[in-house]
Amino acid sequence: MNLPALPALSPRGSVVVTGAASQVGFFLLPRLAAAGFRVIAVSRRPEAQAVASFGERWVGHGAARWIQADLEHSLDAGWTEGCDSWIHLGPLRLVPRQLESARSPALRRVIAFGSTSRFTKAGSTHPREQRIVADLEAGETGLARSCTAAGIGWTLFRPTLIYGAGLDRNVMVIAAAIRRFGVFPLVGGGAGLRQPVHADDLAAACVSALASPGSEGRAYDLSGSEVLSYRELVLRIFQAVGRPPRWLPVPVVAVGLALWCLSCVPRYRDFNIEMARRMAKDMVFDHGDAQRDFGYRPRPFEPVVDRPV
Repeated sequence: MNLPALPALSPRGSVVVTGAASQVGFFLLPRLAAAGFRVIAVSRRPEAQAVASFGERWVGHGAARWIQADLEHSLDAGWTEGCDSWIHLGPLRLVPRQLESARSPALRRVIAFGSTSRFTKAGSTHPREQRIVADLEAGETGLARSCTAAGIGWTLFRPTLIYGAGLDRNVMVIAAAIRRFGVFPLVGGGAGLRQPVHADDLAAACVSALASPGSEGRAYDLSGSEVLSYRELVLRIFQAVGRPPRWLPVPVVAVGLALWCLSCVPRYRDFNIEMARRMAKDMVFDHGDAQRDFGYRPRPFEPVVDRPV
């Protein structure tokens, strides 16, 4: 792999971020640069495409050296050379095999992201969701085993529902439905509890954990500061879009059918009836350990309903 020259050395160290073109990456790259780290950003997408997607609001352009690489299909981990920390924002299952081919004896710290879906989708009858849970469980085990074998400190983050850069499929899908139809379907009154977490709070958690040795060898559930019913969550999105709230009480089968139709669109191929059933399910996670170990303090839910421009 022909790698670009590395940025100048930094007294804070060098961090490689894989999955950099994600919504957490949107906030993380400038945060790391502002904290004094030398940053290498790795993504399947070329830098120009990522910048176009992030829009004019993005202040991360120029904060990192960009490397285009596909970790799914390449085991050439030359992008780790000269880096002492790695923050992985992509699929958790990729970490073990990439570590095996890493060519950076300086690498001593890994922060990787799983998901609370490991718990909330457990017991799902949908085959795709069953595979997601199995992949997350195997990824967590593989992260701990491979890092321990290599003598590398590891930290696992399991976020709840992520929003904040206008690039997610959670808040943005709901906002799009409200704009188009002016009404939103609810199963069981939308009583299930949620704790949406802002992507920038996750980015801040990464920077804080890098400076907190006590977070090594631990897994953390990272949730938002507010516990909201699903109905209240959607109500705030109605308000952010500027529409009066209108509800359509429907049976789970009807919403499931609508989601099945959406699944015919490639971007939404993972939509299914289980998502409708979870409207009435509580998905609340305690982030007290993260607050204690590295000062994690997430913000209240303030939905972002527009893409970057």
